[in-house]
Amino acid sequence: MARAGATWYLSSVPAAEGKAVIGVANDLRVWFLILAFVSIGLEFRVASLREAGWRPVGVFAAATVVNVAVALGLAVLLFSGFSAG
Repeated sequence: MARAGATWYLSSVPAAEGKAVIGVANDLRVWFLILAFVSIGLEFRVASLREAGWRPVGVFAAATVVNVAVALGLAVLLFSGFSAG
């Protein structure tokens, strides 16, 4: 829905004004993403992690490794036809 609104807006204003608005929107997007990660970090408690023990940490680490491996495999598969340059 937001993309449709942005497309409509960009088609109705001069290109320079549209680029300026998109630049501001991208800056706001970056700041909100930063604030989201800061909020997640502020909620993290080491004491809670100690209480949970090593198993949840191990499961999370294993899941992360699997996710990274699958993502890398898919990236290699999907982008193997592209060349740098």
